[in-house]
Amino acid sequence: MRRRWFPLGLPLLFFACAPVEPHVPAAPVDAGTVTAQAPAPEVEAVPTESAQALHSAWQATAPEPSDDGGVTHAAAPALLDVMEEQEDAGSALSLAQSISVGANTGALPGEEEPQVITESEVPVLELGPDGEPLIDADDDATATDAEALAQNLDGGSALGSPVVAVGVDGDEDLVVETPLAEFDAGMEPYAIPYAPDAGSLRVRRSIAVRSEPRQDSPSLGTVAQDMRVKWQGAMRGPDCDTWVQLQPRGWVCERYLEQNFREPRVRPLPRVEEGALTPGVYARVVGHRVRAYPSLALARRKKQGVLLKGSVTVKLLGQVKVGRRTFWRTSDGQYFEARVLREHRPSDFSGLDAEALASLPMPFGWAQSRAAPRTDVVVRKAPDARAERETTLPPRTLVSVRELSPDGQWVRIAEDHWVARDDLHVAWSLASPSIVDPGARWLDVDLEAQTLIAYEGDRPVYATLISSGNPGTDTPEGLFRIWVKFAEADMTGSMGKASYRVATVPWTMFFEGDFALHTAYWHDRFGEPVSHGCINLAPKDARALYGWTTPEVPTGWSMAHAMPDDPGTWVRIRGQAHEAPKKRRKGAPVVATVRDL
Repeated sequence: MRRRWFPLGLPLLFFACAPVEPHVPAAPVDAGTVTAQAPAPEVEAVPTESAQALHSAWQATAPEPSDDGGVTHAAAPALLDVMEEQEDAGSALSLAQSISVGANTGALPGEEEPQVITESEVPVLELGPDGEPLIDADDDATATDAEALAQNLDGGSALGSPVVAVGVDGDEDLVVETPLAEFDAGMEPYAIPYAPDAGSLRVRRSIAVRSEPRQDSPSLGTVAQDMRVKWQGAMRGPDCDTWVQLQPRGWVCERYLEQNFREPRVRPLPRVEEGALTPGVYARVVGHRVRAYPSLALARRKKQGVLLKGSVTVKLLGQVKVGRRTFWRTSDGQYFEARVLREHRPSDFSGLDAEALASLPMPFGWAQSRAAPRTDVVVRKAPDARAERETTLPPRTLVSVRELSPDGQWVRIAEDHWVARDDLHVAWSLASPSIVDPGARWLDVDLEAQTLIAYEGDRPVYATLISSGNPGTDTPEGLFRIWVKFAEADMTGSMGKASYRVATVPWTMFFEGDFALHTAYWHDRFGEPVSHGCINLAPKDARALYGWTTPEVPTGWSMAHAMPDDPGTWVRIRGQAHEAPKKRRKGAPVVATVRDL
């Protein structure tokens, strides 16, 4: 996809179009920088005083908010120590670990028509001696990590029960957890010698990493199964003979680890193939009275299937052909006939990185009509709906914001080129909130413009379009901090009387209860408020911001909590989602210009 540029005023009349999408490698985006691959053009910067005056004029002519007023959270919530306290029964989305009986008749918020699956994009699974597909442990990691997520909610897995984990060699590891009562609860941890004759320690199952060598200490996050990790030392504690301190941080009981002769190996999560937008292929279940089957044999005989209701979206692991029939295995071990699945095609849209932003005059905007987002934007020779048409711009063309008509309904983007205000999504460079430390990273979300800007101090380093909550399922406004991040998270919610379940949403960052910034692989409607309250991001944007924000998620971990020494990135959410275009007034003389204000 090539970035569409429109001449940003006279200095850019001869600017050659060039793609500036940030390169997204197979490894996670470097959390320290957001850079561009392509050279950016030299552009004369807009004077700060003029840009501020234009912003004031813009605000003064903004339309009145609608009656519902949105959802307002005036105070920033305190950073909570444990995950359980953050659950919000009244919020739009919630975490779910098991396949819920959801709805296959309704669509997801903003969902576009899914497509017939391209079979070549999904691997063919090899059958074992028992006639069931052979599953690589790495491919099956999603379901394992989902189980670990549920255990994190209550501080760990159910004690006293055996846990079976399947390793990379296919053998089952029986991990017997001993009740805490068998140990001295008042015992203080103390250091013990620990020098295993091993190159690494293999994680036998996805497990919570503790901040201290004791089971009741806060969880830092989850290290994924089959990662081969390094260690720093060990201690004996009240509920484990040997607590092992992992690199880069945290403690895990030795019973969840095993010595391995191979070198350490951790991989970024979620796993994304080179050149792919998302960590897999996603599909929506379509049709009526569709059933999910726990095994291929039962799917072939149509026995013991679970009847699905509502909207269900699954992540596909592989396909199996049996005669003329094709079956798909999902990441949670369910089987479906191919005829009941339709593929979601994720958007390849992406925002602008630090290098591109440094070359652009601010404010700038994306030309995209609110009334008809898929149609070209009309450019007129004067700020009047009756003025002669100058040209049209494809959706999401980048333009400069140079002047504002006195009624605030028209914007000059170049000499004698005017665009209706409702056809622009403007990015403004604003000062950081006083609570944000100088130079610190923070996010600014403008619900009216449907834009997000990432800052380091007062310097914009990333800007993009988002999809926030629809009026009635509003995104909360206020100042928040990201409190937990997941490489992938299952989500459930309701649409009226119907329910929906969305499988393994990648690069998810929760900032208020279970409101989150996350990938939306099921639509390309960025710039429109279509969600149920969360902030939807295109896959490239979500991936870049996941690596850039805090808390940092160590390589090989599937989730991480914010902690006092690693607090989450501040997120400021302001304005109200623009509901419908207002009636434009007739043309009038220009009174607010970048040059004169």
